Amino acid sequence: NEVAEAIKAGGEDLQIYTSGATNIFRYPELSEGDKASKLIGTLEHKEMLQEFVSEVNTENGGDAGIQVYIGDETPVQSMKDCSVVTANYDLGGGLRGTVGIIGPKRMDYEKVVETLKNMRTQLDDVFKKS
Repeated sequence: NEVAEAIKAGGEDLQIYTSGATNIFRYPELSEGDKASKLIGTLEHKEMLQEFVSEVNTENGGDAGIQVYIGDETPVQSMKDCSVVTANYDLGGGLRGTVGIIGPKRMDYEKVVETLKNMRTQLDDVFKKS
């Protein structure tokens, strides 16, 4: 699955990091021509991901926990053929982060949610112990 990680520092500073974008080509329903190029464009240019993370955090008061967005539920048009699962975590000192997994609508949601819960717990533990 495609992994997009966003780290939010303080109030307005938002940095987006992505990895695994080419993994999207493993899924035929996402790798077809125009769909793939729009999705890769979104992941490369990141402005839309910034809007997505900001909107998700605003809607949920910055404390969304685990959220699942399927198809048209995602606020980014180029991701309407995907599912996005996000998890927020606390870095301490007013810093928060969001980790997201982007994949096909047919992804194993139970496994993805469990993976993000574990990752969130580990990140919380690492940063709270520092």
